[in-house]
Amino acid sequence: MMGPWRSFVLKASSIDISTHKHSLVKSSLESQLKTLLPRGRVFTSAAQLAGYGADGLGYKNHIPDAVVIPADAEELVGFMKGAKALHVPVILRGAGTSLSGGPVAAQGGVIVHTSALKRIREMNVKGFWCEVECGVALNDLDAALKPHGVFYPPDPSSGPVCTLGGNVASNAGGAHCFRYGVTSNYVLGVEAVTLDGTVHRFGGPAGGRGPWREDWKRFMIGSEGTLAAFTRFWLRLLPLPEKVWTFRATYPDLKTTEAAIHALVAHTSYPAAIEMLDPRGVAMVESSQMACGLPEGSFMLLVEIDGPEPLVNARVEPVAELLRRAGSKDVMFSDEDELRKKLWKARKAAGGLLGQLSPAYVVQDAVIPKRALAEVLQLVYDEADAAGIPAVNVFHAGDGNLHPNFLFDSRVPGDLDKVELISKRLMQRVIEVGGTLSGEHGIGNDKSSYMPLVFGPDSMRLQLAVPASFNPAHQMNPLKVFDNRRFAA
Repeated sequence: MMGPWRSFVLKASSIDISTHKHSLVKSSLESQLKTLLPRGRVFTSAAQLAGYGADGLGYKNHIPDAVVIPADAEELVGFMKGAKALHVPVILRGAGTSLSGGPVAAQGGVIVHTSALKRIREMNVKGFWCEVECGVALNDLDAALKPHGVFYPPDPSSGPVCTLGGNVASNAGGAHCFRYGVTSNYVLGVEAVTLDGTVHRFGGPAGGRGPWREDWKRFMIGSEGTLAAFTRFWLRLLPLPEKVWTFRATYPDLKTTEAAIHALVAHTSYPAAIEMLDPRGVAMVESSQMACGLPEGSFMLLVEIDGPEPLVNARVEPVAELLRRAGSKDVMFSDEDELRKKLWKARKAAGGLLGQLSPAYVVQDAVIPKRALAEVLQLVYDEADAAGIPAVNVFHAGDGNLHPNFLFDSRVPGDLDKVELISKRLMQRVIEVGGTLSGEHGIGNDKSSYMPLVFGPDSMRLQLAVPASFNPAHQMNPLKVFDNRRFAA
């Protein structure tokens, strides 16, 4: 009688010891953090940490051991000076709108939330640049720039909340990147803090002002938090377009839609944006408050041209005729702000509307040559339909940046496995047709296992040498980009 009972007591005791040990470690970490930052900026309770378990990807949840919120750049520098001695991973996070599992604590550790660093320090309109802190929201910057007749072109759909730090970390794009390019085309300089608390400035505004030091900003852009903590940026600006026209055209099938996209890409009007919604995306928009009269069962193209007024006005009818020739019997266009904003609101809200259709969803991000557009989209539909997983395509058609959304229920056994298998087959086909893994979302921990599809062993080793030179133990955002990049305290 004593044998089984004694065994049970020992097992329960070992659990208690393990739990107690974890509690002591967490208490020690909290004490250390409070020596680096004021008490009110260190969070360790379960309720406080729950909101930091995932990013916009949602279904991969990793609760951190602690969250800290520096009040300004000086507090961030102070934290980084002591971060190495914490012996836990350090993860930078802005608004958390990432869609790749980038700013989550995949290996535990401390999340550094940089939302308080949100000053627009300088707007040099004559020099066409601005200096901003990493926590500035994208749309807030646009609103501040507009009265001065200039703008910052990158425009991801999460613009109302996403921060510039996250945009630079993932090299974000947006609807207008077909003409204007992605974030890397507009970053003139980066100020960053390495793990030893040293502040480095890489580049700066054109024309020269002060010591520029090393111009290594391209290492920083798209580094996904693996190299250093961003504090501020110098960004290139452009004059606001004098005139903008927005077109909406619907098509009966994928073939005619693809023909219209190819014609637009080759047209001398050089559109600023070419966006596509598939019939499921159209139905989703039309059943919401964003409804704008799109015909049921159609593919929709949203196209924009801009520039000097006489030139753009002269191009309106040729673009409309091009859309008709490709097979659309429903072409509308306008230069009226309210109508244009309504169309763009419907397009950019599509990601949020998906949450009304499904308990969970995964949005993928890959870039393909436009010649393979119909083929790869058909693969998405075939694989998803065969698995019983609804797929909705809403994406940047002009530059071939696909964003298929797979709707599933994580509570249903096997659903997530199906989604991950579809994603793997998609990425394999993307590479086979000459594409690549990410256009703007980054790799994070969602696509790190696909990296060998693109890069051989020698290339992977060289790429890993970059983060290893900044922090050899890989304490900064481990298990991101490379799935074998792990922190060992």
